[in-house]
Amino acid sequence: MNITFREYKQSDKEILLEFSKKLEDHGREMDPLQRIKNRPGFTQINVEGMLKNVVKHQGKICFAENEGKVIGFIVGVIWTQSKINKLEIGPHLLGEVLDLFILEEFRGEGLGTKMLSRMEQYFKEKGCDSMWISHFAPNETAHKTYEKFGFVSRQIGMLKEI
Repeated sequence: MNITFREYKQSDKEILLEFSKKLEDHGREMDPLQRIKNRPGFTQINVEGMLKNVVKHQGKICFAENEGKVIGFIVGVIWTQSKINKLEIGPHLLGEVLDLFILEEFRGEGLGTKMLSRMEQYFKEKGCDSMWISHFAPNETAHKTYEKFGFVSRQIGMLKEI
């Protein structure tokens, strides 16, 4: 493997759409309640919103490539702290990983850790003192990867169909 990393360019939008769809399909496939539908148009709207957040919130998108072919991506943004949050926990600057996806055949090789490290370095350069990531609960592999990277569980959301 010859893994390289590069930043997103405007001309990468179709690749970002393709890989975002793969991430969405991955989540849908592991959904035990079968609630995720990802109807036509969802990916386009989702990516448009993500790109707006990247521009508005000092974000960054990076691709991982093997032999010049995209095999994964990571998206991060830096949120402006709300007044209520400053009162709750004190002033800080938070970087959040919005999306992280690696093609299945490249998982388990440490690529996720490398991509997280690159985003962490970016957040540090921008003055962040903490980093947030969330994932779909059934994705236990991602959870273990994030714990190994140093993340600790902070919130748990639950759903009951009625």
